[in-house]
Amino acid sequence: MAEDVPDSEATQTAPQGPGGSLVGPVGIILLLVYLAAMSLVLVCGLVVIWPSPVAGQDSRTVLAFDRLVPVNPEVGLLLMVALSGALGGLVHALRSVYWYVGNRSLVRSWLAMYILLPFVGTTLAVVFYLVIRGGFFSPQAGAEQTSPFGFAALAVLVGMFSPQAALKLKEVAGTVFAKPQAGQDPAPGEG
Repeated sequence: MAEDVPDSEATQTAPQGPGGSLVGPVGIILLLVYLAAMSLVLVCGLVVIWPSPVAGQDSRTVLAFDRLVPVNPEVGLLLMVALSGALGGLVHALRSVYWYVGNRSLVRSWLAMYILLPFVGTTLAVVFYLVIRGGFFSPQAGAEQTSPFGFAALAVLVGMFSPQAALKLKEVAGTVFAKPQAGQDPAPGEG
């Protein structure tokens, strides 16, 4: 009977092997709840941590997890970048999930990526922030001399386009550091 199935229908089934089965309705709902809840938490976190418009304010106190936490402008900017990067990763995940769910082709092997994308976005955004802040700003420049909008926008873009951002960091590292010799069997893109 499998011989009678046209190639176009055979290619629409889920891949075989571990993690190759389609995600069921409960898994889809749990993933969507996770992504939506993370989005809400991150947006609320950004609102809470956003730098104060009061010039020269050394520190301020924010409510985090039912505790008042003092946050100086430098730490606040770093937290804002981290939250923005995670939000960008969530935008990437949400757009991808709705496409695969809509096309009925969401497989289990991709669930880890969707769960981890906010964390990848956070990490890459912080790395980009450190590279840009360390390379283009004077050590004497404080958080007040930076644009929170600019850093938040860059962090969101880094989170949304994390594969491209990682490639850009690789290019920067290739410019700064000497290229290592390729091994006998280098992985694709490393030779």
